[in-house]
Amino acid sequence: MHFEMKKNLCLLILIFILACNNDDKAAFIGTWHLASINDTTVDKGVIIYSTDGQMTAVLSKKDGIIIGYSGKYELNTNEGYVTHFRDFYGMLPYTNDTTVPVYIRDYKLSADKKTLILSPREERGLKLIWKKISP
Repeated sequence: MHFEMKKNLCLLILIFILACNNDDKAAFIGTWHLASINDTTVDKGVIIYSTDGQMTAVLSKKDGIIIGYSGKYELNTNEGYVTHFRDFYGMLPYTNDTTVPVYIRDYKLSADKKTLILSPREERGLKLIWKKISP
């Protein structure tokens, strides 16, 4: 009987962990507006994550230039990061058209899943705070 209780407890813990991970995946889906950024190069933005694993990000610079990209995304809930595989560029900062940069962003979701903080690994210290738009 003691072994059966341990087995059931382990099963419950595993279900809880998987449920938390699925909560993050479900929470990402939708449209997010840029609420703040600790940088002065952009002041507006929107990022959209779809159920089929595609995303689009568009940011507006204060001087009116719009930058953006889209492509596949993968969410790693165990390690707390999302990978953006860029396949379209609104403004290509790279000279080699065959180079498709991969952007990795560490993420944190608020308890209510309505605020998303993305921290790009390629720009240490940068934090973008996104607010989810209700349908």
